Amino acid sequence: MDQLRNYLSKHAIVARAGAALLYGILVAVAMNFFWKPGNIYSSGFNGLGQLISYFFSANALPLVILIVNIPMTILAWAIISHRLAFFEIVAIACSSLFIDIIAAPVKPLISDPLMCAIFGGAINGFATGFALKNGVATGGLDIFEILGKRFWNIKVFPINIAFNSIIMVGSGLQHGWKYAFYSIIGIVVSAWMTSIAYTQQQQMQVMIVTNNKEQMVDSIQAHLRRGITVLDDASGGYLHDSKHVIFTVITLEERYELREAVHEADDKAFASMWKVDHTWGNFYEKQV
Repeated sequence: MDQLRNYLSKHAIVARAGAALLYGILVAVAMNFFWKPGNIYSSGFNGLGQLISYFFSANALPLVILIVNIPMTILAWAIISHRLAFFEIVAIACSSLFIDIIAAPVKPLISDPLMCAIFGGAINGFATGFALKNGVATGGLDIFEILGKRFWNIKVFPINIAFNSIIMVGSGLQHGWKYAFYSIIGIVVSAWMTSIAYTQQQQMQVMIVTNNKEQMVDSIQAHLRRGITVLDDASGGYLHDSKHVIFTVITLEERYELREAVHEADDKAFASMWKVDHTWGNFYEKQV
């Protein structure tokens, strides 16, 4: 058993390191191939780094991004977890390194700033979502999100809006207001792609109607770490036979495991799921 745990632990570390590396490469591609040529600003602390580096030189951007993220890494180390802070700084260091060494093409791939905003935002959003899905925070506003959800069970959307609004105003003052609006489009695309890639934060409520209560509960708990509520003494409206209604809440990425668990226990069971906006209480979440 100890050997198995060690094996899984080692592979979890490899997965996180790989996610941090891929994040760094993709952010560098988004920055050098799309954002810089199009005068588009990113959201969060990468955008803050762009804003600050404007007053120095383009070559200072990798170092500035690294420096502005250090306070949030210290906060993560002190309050959240050492593991999260470690892989966060690895991801940030990778992005800074690859922004510096991955050279932009002499002739831009796309000259239209709107297309630069869309493609850069899509690449960055996927990179961020993939990193978060593998337990790697990407610095900056991610830490605010984790703190707000873990300790106060709130979303810090207003903070994100205020922070990114400052960056957009700076973008408009530096390059012109049309580029600020293009940057906003890029931020929206990035957020949308992040939500697609990072399905762990999306919660679904599930209702299952079955004749095999015990088998269903055992099967779900064998596949998933989820609490279950069972309502007995239900009856079918057509055959008027005895039914049991089971409720649970899962993350979106667990839906396939749940479907397999339901099918194993009762292939004639009826199930439906719908998105929930908010939960509180003892809802288990994987720790990053």
